Amino acid sequence: MTGSLKPLFSDLDRGLRELTRGAAAAVELADAVRQSLSETLRPHVVAAARRGDDLVVIVDSAAWATRIRYAGPRLREALEARGEVVQGKLRVRVGRPAAAPGA
Repeated sequence: MTGSLKPLFSDLDRGLRELTRGAAAAVELADAVRQSLSETLRPHVVAAARRGDDLVVIVDSAAWATRIRYAGPRLREALEARGEVVQGKLRVRVGRPAAAPGA
C-alpha cells in the first residue's frame, strides 16, 4: 500500500469491529426495551440507545411516545431487573422505522 493511503486503512479493521460491536449493543438494548414493555407497546419501538446516562427510546409515532413515557417507571424497573441499569432520564423520541431490505 502506498504511503499516503496507509494511515487511512491501518485502523480500518479495528474501526469496523468497534462499529459492529456498537450496532450489536444497540440491537440488544432495543430488544431488551421491547421485552420489558407490554405486548401492545413492543411493536412501536423502532430503536433504543444510550446517550451518556440517559436511555433514548425511539418510537414510530407521537401517540405511542406518550404511552411509553407513561410506562416509564415500569420500563425502568423491568430493565433494571434484567441488569440494564438506567441512571439518567428516560427520553422518548419519535422516528421512522428503517425501510425493509429490498423495499
